[in-house]
Amino acid sequence: MRMRNFSGKLFLVYAMLLAGLLISPMALSASSPETSAAPANQDNEESKAAPVNTDGFESEDKSSEGRTDESSSAETSESKLDRNKELVDSQVLRASQWVDGFFDDPNNLAESTSTQFRIRPEYYYRQEQGSKFKFRASVKIRLPSTGGRVSFIAGADENNEDSGDAGDEDDDESIVGLQFFLKDSVKWNMSLTAGVKFNDFAGFVGPRFRYRTAMGDNSSMRFTQTFRWQTNNYWDIGSRLDLNFVLSDRFFFRQTVYGRWRGEESDEKGYRTRLSSVLSQKLTYTAGLQYDFSTIFHTEPDNHVDKYTLALRFRKRTSREWLYYEIVPQVSFEDQYDFEANLGIRLRVEMFFGGNKTSDFWKRTAEDDDDFRW
Repeated sequence: MRMRNFSGKLFLVYAMLLAGLLISPMALSASSPETSAAPANQDNEESKAAPVNTDGFESEDKSSEGRTDESSSAETSESKLDRNKELVDSQVLRASQWVDGFFDDPNNLAESTSTQFRIRPEYYYRQEQGSKFKFRASVKIRLPSTGGRVSFIAGADENNEDSGDAGDEDDDESIVGLQFFLKDSVKWNMSLTAGVKFNDFAGFVGPRFRYRTAMGDNSSMRFTQTFRWQTNNYWDIGSRLDLNFVLSDRFFFRQTVYGRWRGEESDEKGYRTRLSSVLSQKLTYTAGLQYDFSTIFHTEPDNHVDKYTLALRFRKRTSREWLYYEIVPQVSFEDQYDFEANLGIRLRVEMFFGGNKTSDFWKRTAEDDDDFRW
């Protein structure tokens, strides 16, 4: 009895399939003149080669198993491409790229493969420390014979750039070395840097990892991890977490947690943590403001707050596309001065030279033109 019912159902399925095969060429020819030009027997052969059930899924026929695997893998790759495209097209990613590029974020420089020569004279003044002048220069040359996978780097060590602490007085360190790019995508960036430092005259090597993902259209997360070992038994390990939020077409907010440990051989003992809240405002295409409040904690000689810093950073690109200047007034409250207000200011001029225009150096999408909007 069950066998008879099964045979009846099977006959009904094949009858509906046959009817569909007869009707579909007629419907296609009526709706599309291009399809009607194709021979009907070709449609029938294709239909027979890939039988379809009435529920729209591919049948269990063995001849279709290979095509099923191919189609599923194609759908998987397409879904990955769609997700990557959604991340690239997301408003928060476009905004973060503009902010990182225009305000010269260390992450943007570390991931760039463009040939670039940078000169950056700076003047600092603090009420307690007095005046100080710095001159920083660095060069990054993309080696064409390596397919853009290797860059030559020399000059100021950009690994020490701890953004968010305007007026950081860490000693400048000069290096020369090579940076090997292992992976570069929207979500992942991996590289390995090896070279020589001249201040302590020691060799160094270390990887860098960055992961980024969107959390909706208006927020994203980025995590960066760096390791560096030197031949004089000196370690430098940095961890940075950025939470990004687009507030409007002019305002972008970033919450940053940055931790650094430099090992027992370093003059800086313990673990240093910086918590920064930065609000970026796009004034025009060539000018922007950043409102920065940072708190620095330290674990040595005990767990304590080292200082609080309030800074207003104005950055402007001149009529020369390779020339920028900054004015950064700030006030800090530091433990070593009993948290008394310590007023200060930083003046900076930044010049870019290289085979590519400055805008091409930090713009990554074709949408970043003069009419670019978040």
